[in-house]
Amino acid sequence: MTGTKRYWQFRERYFFLGFLPFAIACEWAFAASLNWQEYPRGEWVALIDLCLFVPLVYFMFFSSALETKPRLIRTVGVAGVGLFAARFIVPEANQLVIADLAYMRNFVLSFVIAFEGWVLYKIITAVYKRNADAKTLEREFAVPEWIAKLMILEARFWKAVCSFFTRK
Repeated sequence: MTGTKRYWQFRERYFFLGFLPFAIACEWAFAASLNWQEYPRGEWVALIDLCLFVPLVYFMFFSSALETKPRLIRTVGVAGVGLFAARFIVPEANQLVIADLAYMRNFVLSFVIAFEGWVLYKIITAVYKRNADAKTLEREFAVPEWIAKLMILEARFWKAVCSFFTRK
């Protein structure tokens, strides 16, 4: 692995440990210092920063080593984290738009959970195939070979347990 590629992977992996907490802390400091009686629509600042600016920074600078589709999915996830944080940063009395957007976040989250269930189903069916191979799992699902071997061993164990109890 080249040094440049390793650098980009480092930036992608540690975005949530560096830049995102810093951005949320800045928004919290803004919300703590703002007079919410004078500026009742101050939630827009938090929404634009956390749901538009931070995901855009992630898309442009932190995930450039990824292909477009995974970048977009992760960017939407970062926007969801920003919306989640904005619900705690903005006082409840001033949450006019955030409350409506929270319902949209829950709606999108249901689709994400359904997608994750579909992926889990695909992985389980691949592992429980009769001729499951660790190299094939590694190539198709991008899991390390040792994890693929453990998955196959676990599948064989559960097949043996199932056949033991269903024997007549």
